[in-house]
Amino acid sequence: MGDLSLKSHFIRMATYNSWAFKKLYDSLECVTQEKYKEDAGLYFKSIHGTLVHLFLSSKLWYHRLTGIIENVETFTHQIESYWTKTPEEWEEAVKDRLVLRDFSFKECILWIDYVNTLLPEQFEQKFTYTSTDGEKVERNRSICLDHIFNHFTHHRGQITAAITKLYGRDSCPCLDLTMMDIK
Repeated sequence: MGDLSLKSHFIRMATYNSWAFKKLYDSLECVTQEKYKEDAGLYFKSIHGTLVHLFLSSKLWYHRLTGIIENVETFTHQIESYWTKTPEEWEEAVKDRLVLRDFSFKECILWIDYVNTLLPEQFEQKFTYTSTDGEKVERNRSICLDHIFNHFTHHRGQITAAITKLYGRDSCPCLDLTMMDIK
């Protein structure tokens, strides 16, 4: 991929990420609070715990790439600290599902804005960040962006499987990239 097509790729992926989160959250309206927070056999226990994980990992990667932590006034604890905690503790980071939804939508906009502001040559540049183990890591920006959007897709897939198990196939949206109206 040339530099310009990398930018187009990541604009598409950020736009898809936002679209898929909207569709997923719309489908969660049918999920009762009890089912939303109960153990669904997911790595982060519940649908809520998995969504909190996605939110916190989004904040972590955004901070790594930009040096900026958004929503500091309403989200004050250290995002790096959760990687040593239990799934039950993850669920407590953002307790309210509507607040979490709003935070998640804001994160989606941050990613769209971020990839739109990058110059084509910046996608292949290396940058250094501190891992959750405290190690300095140097990576190519485009590899990290691919990881971020793939990570979102991975966990959305877990959530859609949990919704399907609870309410059947018709309760779950199709989140295929090809279903998004790409303009």
